Amino acid sequence: MSEGAPSDPSAAPPRESGGALMRLLRHTSNYSVGTVLITVASVVSFPVFTRVFTVEEYGVLGLVNATLAIVLVLGKLGLQQSVVRFNAEIEAGRRAGDRVGLFSTVFFSMLGVGALATALSAALFLAVPHSWWGASGAQYLAALAAPLILIRVLDSAMLNLMRAEQRSGLYSLYTVSRKYAALLLVLATLFALSRSLWGFFVATIVGEGAAVCVIIVHYARQGVFVRSRFSRPLFAAMLGFGLPLLISEMSTQLLNVGGRYIINYQLGATALGSYAAAYNFCDYLQAVLTGAFAQAVVPMYLRMWESQGQQRTEEFLQQALRYYLLLAVPVVAGMAAVAPDMLRLLASDRYSVGAPLFVFIVGGMLVAGGSPIFSAGIYIRKLTRVVMYSVLAAATLNLGLTAVLLRSMGIEGAALATLASYVLFSACTAYFGRRAVRVRMPWRELLLAVALSLLMYAVVSRVHMDPVLLRIAVRALLGVLVYGGLLLLVDPPVRRLARAGWARLAARLR
Repeated sequence: MSEGAPSDPSAAPPRESGGALMRLLRHTSNYSVGTVLITVASVVSFPVFTRVFTVEEYGVLGLVNATLAIVLVLGKLGLQQSVVRFNAEIEAGRRAGDRVGLFSTVFFSMLGVGALATALSAALFLAVPHSWWGASGAQYLAALAAPLILIRVLDSAMLNLMRAEQRSGLYSLYTVSRKYAALLLVLATLFALSRSLWGFFVATIVGEGAAVCVIIVHYARQGVFVRSRFSRPLFAAMLGFGLPLLISEMSTQLLNVGGRYIINYQLGATALGSYAAAYNFCDYLQAVLTGAFAQAVVPMYLRMWESQGQQRTEEFLQQALRYYLLLAVPVVAGMAAVAPDMLRLLASDRYSVGAPLFVFIVGGMLVAGGSPIFSAGIYIRKLTRVVMYSVLAAATLNLGLTAVLLRSMGIEGAALATLASYVLFSACTAYFGRRAVRVRMPWRELLLAVALSLLMYAVVSRVHMDPVLLRIAVRALLGVLVYGGLLLLVDPPVRRLARAGWARLAARLR
């Protein structure tokens, strides 16, 4: 094999690649356990919030959360994007510094910019004309919730420091504890004190703020936050790496939630509430699959690049992409089969208009979920401007298409615009990332996954029974069994990986 050529995915992976895939599976599993538990909490709270609040109030809630998410990007200045990359260089000895210097620089810099962003955004929310929000009280709710910007900036700093050190177990423990603590406080507030959006945001501030303080104290006891160890050269380098990504992250937020402003302006808060319910429900699924995958794979290939070189990294990425496609494609088919019933069950019939959106939204999210692999060469070579241009183009397409398609298709047009934008983003990152690190699209595996997923859908869609909860459970279980069984039957690499995983599990049990 020539230098830099990708491996044949149908061949047995080398020992190094096989071991790396098992480590990827372990870290992804750790992250997935956390995200599954968080998703359970979100799914449990989802029907509560959609029933406690009116559809219009739920739309306002989505608008305020979208605004906070966009401002949060500015509050981080792209610094969180630099943590994993620069930690890999420090550990490999290719950059001066140590753990204390990195932690101190990240923490104090993000504390400062986060506090400044919080103060400025609160003032800006109140200064913006009321008519721009299109919903009564939204601007005052956003100003009230502004402290969440600082809290989430610090939260992002701590999470990325844990990711950089591949502390996947601690990462999951912290995120799950934070989620449940804040959720319990929110529910207690809504049912005992104030059943309003004001009560929701006050309880969220207290719950998330307490969780962030706990993890900061945990690390402070290790002596990693020392103001005198703040490194201006490291801060400048991280800022130079992260600032282009700030624009791309801002564009990503506009890609994810920017359409909500157009929906609110053209169709009103009630239509926005239906769209937000469908989108949020899809986002829970995305967090389990693509979120956990990205958290695990990026630190792994950066370390592998620094320690094992280009060829091993390309082999690992090729294998990772192959298995991602085999898992992601059936999720779209599965959502098409069960999501409409799940939305009506969890959110009530008031939100059923959002059921047709699932395939578009989930499809787009899963397309974008492969971008950590497609864009690996961009991050390795620090070509962050490419990411910026790609996601900016995708966000522009999303906003333009949403404005046009809403008039003829309603909120389904917004979902279709989201799918088209994610496809554009992934195509751009794949094209430019391939110049640095060659990862080819495994078309055979993609077609195999599509064919098996269609067979699975044909089988599970024939299941009709009541009550609806039983129908959802049977369809989901049957889909896993049908697709998993067919994949094991026709795909030798999957059988080898399954045997290796089973052997390791059996060895641990013994």
